[in-house]
Amino acid sequence: MSQISDFKILPYIILFVSILFSISGQLLMKHTMINTNEELFTWVFIQKLTLAVSVYCLGVVNWIFALRSVKLSIAYPLTSLNYVGILFGSYYFFNEVITVTRIAGVITIFLGVILVAIPIKKSI
Repeated sequence: MSQISDFKILPYIILFVSILFSISGQLLMKHTMINTNEELFTWVFIQKLTLAVSVYCLGVVNWIFALRSVKLSIAYPLTSLNYVGILFGSYYFFNEVITVTRIAGVITIFLGVILVAIPIKKSI
């Protein structure tokens, strides 16, 4: 019972915001690179890349704050949800193909995350 009362939701919200920023930053980087002509260092390119990297960096900042309260052994495996977000984001935004094998992989990752995130009862 005390494990449930000790649980604080805000660090996990911060952690999931970190994951969302990370996914968004990666997708923005991909968007920037595929929508760039042969000239890489134009003003428009630099602005788009700066936005993408800034969003990604917001994820890093949130990650640092989340680690103040979330155990690293739980937080780090939860970041594998990035794989899920990138898979679906790539499908939605870039028309990448999602195969049965990829779906099986994502389900495996998701089940692994659940197993890592579930609190373990200490036997006395």
